[in-house]
Amino acid sequence: MFILEYTTIRVLKRDKERLRRLAKLLGLKSISDALRYAISVAERELERCKGDVRVVLSSLRYAKDVGETDAGRVDEYLYGGEG
Repeated sequence: MFILEYTTIRVLKRDKERLRRLAKLLGLKSISDALRYAISVAERELERCKGDVRVVLSSLRYAKDVGETDAGRVDEYLYGGEG
């Protein structure tokens, strides 16, 4: 037999309202379901984005100031040519 155990946690009122809104948007029955959903999504995202921060930081050694840029031209900056 599977026994469920519960506990009480303290959250800010505004976070409780955010969970309530999330539950409503997702069609969930309770804010605890919304919290469970949010934790699952966060865990998946963390697993998906695993990487070594040291590699990123070491690559910054080769970075240089390119002056003023236009965020609308990011594809051109990354991939070359005319976006």
